[in-house]
Amino acid sequence: MGITRRDELRFESAVLKTQQRNNTNTINEIYDADAFRDAGHRLVDFLADQLDSMKAGTNKQTLPWAEPTALLNSVDGWATAEANKLFEQVFQRCIRLHDPRYMGHQLMPPAPVTALAGMLTDFMNNGMGVYEMGPAGSAMEQWLIRRITAKFGFGEAAGGFMTHGGTLANLTGMLAARAKQCPGAWQKGEPSNLAVMVSAQAHYCMDRAARVMGWGGEGVIQIPCNDQFQMNVDLLEQTLAKATAAGKKVIAVCGTACTTSTGSIDDLQAIGRFCQRHNLWFHVDGAHGGAIAFSDQYRPLLDGIELADSIGMDFHKMLLAPSLTSAVLFKNGKDAYRTFTQDADYLLSAQQEEDPWHDVARRSFECTKTMLSLKVFSIVAIHGWDVFDKNVTRLIDLAASFADVIKDADDFELALAPQANILCFRFTGAEDDLNQVNASIRKTMIEEGQFYIVQTVLQGETWLRTTISNPMSTVAHFRELLERIRDRATD
Repeated sequence: MGITRRDELRFESAVLKTQQRNNTNTINEIYDADAFRDAGHRLVDFLADQLDSMKAGTNKQTLPWAEPTALLNSVDGWATAEANKLFEQVFQRCIRLHDPRYMGHQLMPPAPVTALAGMLTDFMNNGMGVYEMGPAGSAMEQWLIRRITAKFGFGEAAGGFMTHGGTLANLTGMLAARAKQCPGAWQKGEPSNLAVMVSAQAHYCMDRAARVMGWGGEGVIQIPCNDQFQMNVDLLEQTLAKATAAGKKVIAVCGTACTTSTGSIDDLQAIGRFCQRHNLWFHVDGAHGGAIAFSDQYRPLLDGIELADSIGMDFHKMLLAPSLTSAVLFKNGKDAYRTFTQDADYLLSAQQEEDPWHDVARRSFECTKTMLSLKVFSIVAIHGWDVFDKNVTRLIDLAASFADVIKDADDFELALAPQANILCFRFTGAEDDLNQVNASIRKTMIEEGQFYIVQTVLQGETWLRTTISNPMSTVAHFRELLERIRDRATD
């Protein structure tokens, strides 16, 4: 007898059941508790050993440099590694912010406790759009916001929430400004003549915010800077008058605290008073320098920030948190609710409470947001609020010490005295074109990988740029850096 259709169906059913069993076994392996426990212990032990090595100075590679294409070609081999070997391979090819020779971009080595907080938040995977999806995170976030806004001199009416990055925080601040100054824009569309006035040294995310909102490139009006790379506040009045005469409706001014290139802090007092006179929204891009509010010693650098209507700030620049951990703060918390007014019956109850702080999606650009609050809250809970003061103060002190080392060196030049923990300098002990010399020095040092520094261009000149973001850096490391630059210049 031949194979009947019934036999074929029975065979197909058996194959299907076998596949289902195999799939079930695979899923069970993914969620195997013992395997997770073993891999977790090994990863933490490995990272702790690396932390000890970097603190002791026995690690000599801050940046294990590889050409992009070569590194891409090596990724094939990582996919077949065991979990602990995979993580070690990734680590060996990553820049090490915990090394005291890391002095590059504006990211600091996060407190190890925040890595544990990140593991918990990733495991729980609670969303933060509505309270019922992230109750613990919502409560911690509100608790933090109330105390952080007080640091900036805001009163009981203040509010805000945490965001994934300062770029999003600044965009939200601009959206709030638009909602306040042009109430119908959210529902009816964007007037094409709106504009914001910013420093010529403002971060490029402010330009992007204006373009995202439909204002175009002409929606950002740059004000020239003084010799300290701060907004020239003497030009505010005439700039506003000129913009108005050209048909622009300026709705906000953004002060910068501090600039990315030089760490300069705008005169926030003068900008705040100007905005009050002209009924303009005052936003402060405090992505980097907002952390200075936590330093009792350096808090006066931010005088006038209490006049702001909104502030964007990062915790991952000087406040020991991993990226991206940021916040947008409002002097009047109700301004946040005005920004995003729309219905989402599947998510938000139609009944509007007077202050529904626990449903962040009512006032946030993001809906599904990770439990960012735990990373900051864990630092406070384990180490106390004072650790923020100590860390910010130490980083700024270290930058001042580095500036003194440079001033004492005949073959180096300092661009300007640092206000925060960003410092620009260059090697001058060469007869060749100094722009080319310093750019070549930086390129060579990146490929060597023992130190990590970056560069910037100020008034057409190339400068080496450092952000002193590792509190374990010392004056000895600064002197070692200058010696290595001299050696590279000689080569």
